[in-house]
Amino acid sequence: QPDPLKTAHDVRVTFARMAMNDEETVALTAGGHTVGKAHGNGDATNLGPEPEGADIHDQGLGWLNKTTRGVGNNAVTSGIEGAWTSQPTQWDNGYFHLLLNYDWELKKSPAGAWQWEPIDIKEEDKPVDPENPNVRHNPIMTDADMAMKMDPEYRKISERFHSDPAYFADTFARAWFKLTHRDMGPKARYIGPDVP
Repeated sequence: QPDPLKTAHDVRVTFARMAMNDEETVALTAGGHTVGKAHGNGDATNLGPEPEGADIHDQGLGWLNKTTRGVGNNAVTSGIEGAWTSQPTQWDNGYFHLLLNYDWELKKSPAGAWQWEPIDIKEEDKPVDPENPNVRHNPIMTDADMAMKMDPEYRKISERFHSDPAYFADTFARAWFKLTHRDMGPKARYIGPDVP
């Protein structure tokens, strides 16, 4: 059974091993879930081997699916299904809007994985289906997302980011740079105008 407070501990330990503090952890979690969606709507029994275990000519193509190439509504990766925001193709503050303004309950995804969905949600806050713009679905949150709301320290940071989107964007950019450049050597080696 999912437990956001236990998950908060695990998230904190995991990100600390990457030299991230709580603020950077919230920024990376929220930023990573501000765009895109989780894919778990398809039938997991149709999946082929893990991508690295597939035949050499199929490697690099993601999870193969017996019935289709496993794209769109047939995609299965984590088993969790849905977008975290109402505009999953745009960078905005929708993640914090939904996380902090709604009450959430545990439900099972179509693939049987645990995920959190809002108890009551306005229609305009629901994400549009990626294949049919006339259909809307509930947004989702993972246990790690709920940790950003339920853990007292993560919640303070989430509320600050919610009230100051520019600060969130800047903190995310710096944390993302740190995460992706850890093995690049001293900062003196970095070139270009986008170096923080």
